[in-house]
Amino acid sequence: MEIRAIRTPIIEKGQNLFEAFRDAVGGPLHERDIVCVTSKIVSMEQGRVKRLSEVQPSPKARQMKKLRYSKDFGAHPELAELVIQEADVLFEGEDGFVYLTLKNNILIANAGIDLSNACEGHAILWPDRPWEWARDFRSTLQSHYHVADLGVVVTDSHLTPLRRGVTGVAIAYSGFEGIQSEIGKPDLFGKPLRITEKAVADDLASVAVLLMGEAGESTPFALIREAPVIFTGREIDPKESFIPPTIDLYAGIYNQTFRTLLDGPTQDFPGSKVSQPHLPARAVDSSGR
Repeated sequence: MEIRAIRTPIIEKGQNLFEAFRDAVGGPLHERDIVCVTSKIVSMEQGRVKRLSEVQPSPKARQMKKLRYSKDFGAHPELAELVIQEADVLFEGEDGFVYLTLKNNILIANAGIDLSNACEGHAILWPDRPWEWARDFRSTLQSHYHVADLGVVVTDSHLTPLRRGVTGVAIAYSGFEGIQSEIGKPDLFGKPLRITEKAVADDLASVAVLLMGEAGESTPFALIREAPVIFTGREIDPKESFIPPTIDLYAGIYNQTFRTLLDGPTQDFPGSKVSQPHLPARAVDSSGR
């Protein structure tokens, strides 16, 4: 497998990403290529950038605990308001390092909102309908480069509990099987595997994020060649990457409150908002109640 990061000029709000990729890639795409795109520039193309001074904090946002660690502590009420608006579920923890949220079936800090790699005083939101964007971007690339087997991954970085440092996560993908079952295959000693599944899309996102970087590299694309994936033309169901909390490996530490909150937005994903009338203390739904 080969991978290379693709350097571009700074992507501007509203800029066409196909044109940015075409101008920067420096050659054709091949069959079985996978194009990785950082979610930040997808948001930039969609105009998903907010000037914090133009955000009107709600009473709920003003009451939320200030973050112990923040890239822009003075913007707390405005940032809190954006998190309330964007999160499917918001958990108000006691430590206050981040606002832990569920967004598009992914546990992520601050609903994916980031102040890094954004102009001063601005926040970049997560992309809108990232699965549709990945599918459409793939279709555009296929048509332009005349390839059939092609993958697209929209990447971001996130934290794994009890592990230091960020890794990559695929917030959407298209063109290949992102979850690959190993169930029934023999291990080294011939015993059939019972529950093992490979998070192929997340694996690719991790290697792409490692190469694209987190700071001022200006490499928002990565091109992967000869990846050991199964290509497909079918439309990927976003729910395929989600595992219900009742059968998650870590289910033993989830209390009933947590399980109940996670059950809400998974029913009508994507785009659904939680609306539960009796949420427990220290947890609110996306409407701020």
